[in-house]
Amino acid sequence: MIQLTQRLRRRSSLLSVVPASALGLMLLAAPTVDAADGPPPPPPPGGEPAKEDPVAGAPAPPPAPPTTVAPAGSPMAQGEAAYKAEDYEGAAIQFHKIADGEIPGDVPRGQFWLGKALYKLGFYSASLSVFDEIVQAGPSHPFHKLTLPWLASLSRELPEGAEVLQKVGTYKPTDLESEEFDEVRDELYYLLGRFYYEKADLAQGIALLEQVPKNSDYFIPAKFFLGMAYTRDYKGEPAVAAFKEVLSRSQSLREAAAKDKKKKKKVKVKGKKGKKAKRGKNKTSIELSFEQEMRQYEHLARLGLANIFYMVGKFNTSIYHLDKVPLESAYFLDAVHWAAWAEFRMVEVDEDNANRHYQRTLGYVHTLNAPFFEDYLYPDSLKLKAVTYYFNCRYDTAKYTVDEFDRRYPSTQKDLQGILEQAPEDFQLYDLALKIRNEESGLDPFVEQVALKALQDKQLGKYFAYVTELEREIDLFEDMAAGFKNAGVGERVTEDLDLSLSQAREATGAEARSRITGMIKEISDLKIEMIKVKYEILEKRKQQKGLEQYPPKPQKPKIDAEHEIYKYNGEYWQDELGYYRYEVTSICKD
Repeated sequence: MIQLTQRLRRRSSLLSVVPASALGLMLLAAPTVDAADGPPPPPPPGGEPAKEDPVAGAPAPPPAPPTTVAPAGSPMAQGEAAYKAEDYEGAAIQFHKIADGEIPGDVPRGQFWLGKALYKLGFYSASLSVFDEIVQAGPSHPFHKLTLPWLASLSRELPEGAEVLQKVGTYKPTDLESEEFDEVRDELYYLLGRFYYEKADLAQGIALLEQVPKNSDYFIPAKFFLGMAYTRDYKGEPAVAAFKEVLSRSQSLREAAAKDKKKKKKVKVKGKKGKKAKRGKNKTSIELSFEQEMRQYEHLARLGLANIFYMVGKFNTSIYHLDKVPLESAYFLDAVHWAAWAEFRMVEVDEDNANRHYQRTLGYVHTLNAPFFEDYLYPDSLKLKAVTYYFNCRYDTAKYTVDEFDRRYPSTQKDLQGILEQAPEDFQLYDLALKIRNEESGLDPFVEQVALKALQDKQLGKYFAYVTELEREIDLFEDMAAGFKNAGVGERVTEDLDLSLSQAREATGAEARSRITGMIKEISDLKIEMIKVKYEILEKRKQQKGLEQYPPKPQKPKIDAEHEIYKYNGEYWQDELGYYRYEVTSICKD
């Protein structure tokens, strides 16, 4: 009934999910090329077969390694000199001429350096387009191997909608063992492991993710996806172990951050300047963005653990982990939603305290309906509410809840369907969805709010983020010097951005359609279920005849020394969300 959904937010600089992190990896120093060939230092957090000779049928020989230094005075050497002098515009113009054959030079080398120069200029999507040509050429391209760490760098800058991960996935796991990748191998294990996980090749994904060491800044995300992979492979014990390692490592990072903050505060008080606390070589640097990202994985690990324990019937343990997801988390409402179902199922294993579990079930539903969360849809919460009253023989109240569903959601379903009909093409739906998200659609206010709720999806947000990134690059291009814009490289960048933007808008519209269609189907399925519930309620109401005159008193909530009981007076307070107990008593005679 409950399935863990992968909804990772983009790192602010890693993807934009994934969505500047301070992940401390060293600069790659490739021994076969000049040191300047290495990609920028990372912010701290399957390849093609050899082509066969068409005549002889034997595998083509491996490409010759790239030359260490361009011939002195050559156009390539001039471009590299401009690059090293940080004249990236001039370098990009020169490298494009070489790669395009306008002037003599090493075409593959010019192509590789063009990708690097565009990256340095901030044209990440255009840089990806160049590197993708090298990726598609495969191992026959002399710079194929050296492109991989640059793809890793791009994965931190571009949102997931750019599909950098799919390009990383064209490399073989054995490629990662090359000595060129000694300093970035942890990150590459993580990226390639994620690719295989998303491809559903769980065995290969697990093998790669397992190799990310504990002192790596990619350890926590790697362990999270490892837990997900084991869960999908129906291996509960290693999945639980992986998720618990996420919690443990995240806790240790927070403790280290707290100590570091305290130490810096003391240094400031003493008036010392210019010195930073030293760290051991195996410790990661911790910045707020990195810390927040690791906290996000911690919350997702809680959901992962809750899902596993729910599936094996350990509902109390599932609730324990769900209650650990804090209000400020992006996954708080998901945790509340799952906890409501877990509390309802607790009656199966703790019948003596059924009343307490029913009270807490309704309390969780009460939280979902709080005015703070008007932009979210949880239609099955009304089904849960109705069924809870049904099992307490509160048939009239149960029917009122079904009626509430009938008032709200069938019309919601029609409104959502109308939006899809209004924008039959994906690019049209993108434009409409963007206006809806900005509340500028011109639709009926209620319809706009309904659609907005359906589009409040974290994964969908990554697609919109990629469009935003492409628009940023287009604005950046407009600010470039005329010499760059009018050169061949300028034409290429313009073409790449226009094509990518068009494709990104189409893809975002398609994802929006998928979300709205999914919501329509969920409501449709719930309508059928609610009809069944309504029928059962009416049948039981006929049999009930009279109610007990003195129904039993509700069981008192169990609380510890850290909690108090307050009488709800109709007001919602944020610090009370998730802690409500809705008094209900059973009036069943048997």
